Amino acid sequence: MSGVPAVTGADEHEGLPTTMRAMVLDEFGGEFRLEHRPVPRPGHGEVLVRCLAVGVGITNELARNGVLGGSVPRVHGHELAGEIVSLGSGVHGWSLGEHVTTSFYLLCHRCEWCASGRETLCENFGGFIGVAVDGAFADYVVLPGSNLVRIPGGVSLRDAGIVGDAVATPYHVVTERLRMRAGQRIAVLGAGGGLGVHMLQMIRAFGGVAIAVETSQQKADEIERRGIADAVFVPHGQAWAGQVRDVADGAVAGVVDTVATSATLDEGYRALGRAGTLVALGHVPGSELPIDPERLLLEELVVTGTRYATRAEIARTMELVRLGRVEPIVGARFPFERLEDALRRARDAEVFGRIMLDVAVG
Repeated sequence: MSGVPAVTGADEHEGLPTTMRAMVLDEFGGEFRLEHRPVPRPGHGEVLVRCLAVGVGITNELARNGVLGGSVPRVHGHELAGEIVSLGSGVHGWSLGEHVTTSFYLLCHRCEWCASGRETLCENFGGFIGVAVDGAFADYVVLPGSNLVRIPGGVSLRDAGIVGDAVATPYHVVTERLRMRAGQRIAVLGAGGGLGVHMLQMIRAFGGVAIAVETSQQKADEIERRGIADAVFVPHGQAWAGQVRDVADGAVAGVVDTVATSATLDEGYRALGRAGTLVALGHVPGSELPIDPERLLLEELVVTGTRYATRAEIARTMELVRLGRVEPIVGARFPFERLEDALRRARDAEVFGRIMLDVAVG
């Protein structure tokens, strides 16, 4: 599959355009503006990727507001599907024309955490793609060759970008944070969102019982229509932990909170059954969770966060998608120039599933 980049000019030496479109953020909290700028050249160990489609989620809103650090002016965007069009010196194992996505993280690849398979805890972490360096809200992006993950045949390029984040993150939650066993009941808070809909599917892919908790009746109805959960629950009132326990017959082995406000974290913790695990997957600055240490001790409860996914986990998730075990769910698509509309929809949680920005996919 190929697309036609909306650029001007031509570089006869490389056969690539000389200029490209980029959506640039000039100040934190501001709006993105369209800019035509030179197509970047990859340096040592880098590749140039033509962006085809890019996912849009609440992480992009956090980045816009400076919560993830970085600097401005900056081109954001990281959930990309693209095609390698140029290789820098010292790049091995990659070829022109390959379809790829990328890890969101800039890693050192040499510390204890990188070497032990927990690279998302890299102690020399260099920041995020699209935050510390320019990202994929552009026709072309330069990426470290070591960041790339192949997109296998059979995975739609229009959807593949979100697999590397919104689908791979649930894979990490199920296999590493929950360490879920088949038959266990797991509740997902914010089940109709971009992470939630894939979390439900991942739980079921590994043999768990997925309980969808969603305040939007419309999203709850869509979950039921698609058949991606074993039970769908719309909370009534602020204190709903007991209602979730009733749905699960008291055996709530895990709660995955994709919202992570103080209120949802508290109710999620109260909903846990014996030896249950609460996973904080969302990020709301300032949220707090008061914990009763006696219950934590006597019931051997676990409260944990979760941090993205490794490149190996992204590759395994791609295989699950290729095999049809998990389906990337895109609830809305926007053309490149309507990035601000896409971000507003993400911020307002209006969309069932993930939002996609089409850059060059026809």
